Amino acid sequence: MIRQLQKGCDTLAKPTYYLWKADYQNEKKYLDAKEKYSNLGFRVVTFKDGLKENNIHQGLKAIIQNHFPP
Repeated sequence: MIRQLQKGCDTLAKPTYYLWKADYQNEKKYLDAKEKYSNLGFRVVTFKDGLKENNIHQGLKAIIQNHFPP
C-alpha cells in the first residue's frame, strides 16, 4: 500500500508540459512529441482546441470562477 501511494506521489512531483494538438499535422507526430516529453520526465497535458498563444492561466481562472462563484 505504501509503495502505491509513493508511486502516485511521483507523478504529482513531475513538471507539466503542455501540448496543443492543433500544432501537429497528424496523430503520429503528436504521439511522438508526447512520448518524447514523457520520457524526459514531464507530465504531459494536451489541449485539443484553442490557440497556443492564448494565456492558459486566464482560461483556468475562468473555469474556476464559473464552477466556484464568490
